[in-house]
Amino acid sequence: MKTAPLTFGQLSVLRDLDLSGPDEQSDGNLPLVLDVPSGTSVDEVTAAWARLVERHEALRTVYDRRAAEPTQTVQPFLGLELDTAELSAPTREAALTVAEEWAEQEIHFDVDHSWRVAVGVHRGAATHLVCVIHHLAVDSAACTLLEDEFRTLVSGGTLAPDPPQPVDLALDQHGDEQQRRRTIGFWLDEWRGFVDEDRQGGDTSRRYRAVLYSERAQSAALAVSERLGVSVQSVIFGAASLALFDLKGRDRATFGLLAGNRMDKRWQAVLSSMNQLAPVTVVADRDAAPSVFLRTLYMSSLERLLYGSYSIDELRARLVEAGSSNPDPLQFDCYFNYLGEIALPPDEGSPAHEGVEWFADAWQGGPRFNLRVATGSGLHLSLTASEDYLGAEATGRCLASVEAALVSLADGEPGTVADVDLVPLRKAGPPPREEDGSAHE
Repeated sequence: MKTAPLTFGQLSVLRDLDLSGPDEQSDGNLPLVLDVPSGTSVDEVTAAWARLVERHEALRTVYDRRAAEPTQTVQPFLGLELDTAELSAPTREAALTVAEEWAEQEIHFDVDHSWRVAVGVHRGAATHLVCVIHHLAVDSAACTLLEDEFRTLVSGGTLAPDPPQPVDLALDQHGDEQQRRRTIGFWLDEWRGFVDEDRQGGDTSRRYRAVLYSERAQSAALAVSERLGVSVQSVIFGAASLALFDLKGRDRATFGLLAGNRMDKRWQAVLSSMNQLAPVTVVADRDAAPSVFLRTLYMSSLERLLYGSYSIDELRARLVEAGSSNPDPLQFDCYFNYLGEIALPPDEGSPAHEGVEWFADAWQGGPRFNLRVATGSGLHLSLTASEDYLGAEATGRCLASVEAALVSLADGEPGTVADVDLVPLRKAGPPPREEDGSAHE
């Protein structure tokens, strides 16, 4: 066994859990469903997962959160057996239903590994690997990595040599004092420019969650990105900012931008949580050209993402020393999270084909504006917003306005930011009903 400090990403996840109540410790659980090729046996599926556990230390690590500086300890691989879970149908949706039910149960990562896994079977045939993995062990990129490697193994392929491990990353991060000083210094300067209105916290009003899928919006974002030479995510971020500003009557806001922290090739294949907040203040000069607004936002976001890996405990301590009025590095009310090219088209007949689709509201905490974005077959926007911040109708309209803004930026090349058309092109749909909390379960 080997013990080391946490990586900066793991520490951020743990401190976020520290802010949650005892009944909310399952919030870090991520459901994941991996497809199994037809004809694959339960033993073959088990062997593939066992190889991943042997290969990735994060899947056999326990975490001690009691000390002032938490630690991770890697357990030896001693083999494993998996249970089976009977699915109601041989579909991904049926497997995901089981995973989401499991995700509501706390994983005790301080005494056991950070996952629950079973082979999903239907009428005796293995169809899926049903997983719940704690965010301490994986982020979105790591889930994609697991999926790719599992697919290779169950198809009879071989994997590349074992990648670096979270302990390697942690020792590198903690040992590079020059980089730590430079990064902390950057954020100490940045903290003075954040909008106080976006750092209130404590909003426990009802949440609404809406989703919009648009191939047209993705084509528009790609066109603007190519024309201006900026990232697709910064174009979508800019459109989302304008939609929010229109609804809130503002021209400035601070967002907690989610940093993936995988730009260094040494750590791209590490199975661990590397996400952290890289806060950025977005300012919209309504008389400026949209190209200027988007290029400025792109450069500003890129700079902050480059400083997205830091010790949250060290930053908090330095902010307290500096007399900051709000030294909490996690307290931001608006989140923007770009998940990458993972979006799939919605099911046939889904309301997302026509406009906004509503889902059951989320737990009553966390950021009061949380926009998750994915590209792929089309642009997938998922917004969770609170009653006190936006309300139901504005939550749906915000998504529809993002689509409208992207189309306007691509087709019309408006003269100024104020000229960007934010009028929804599609219906936002009815908000969730009060009696059951949702128009869609």
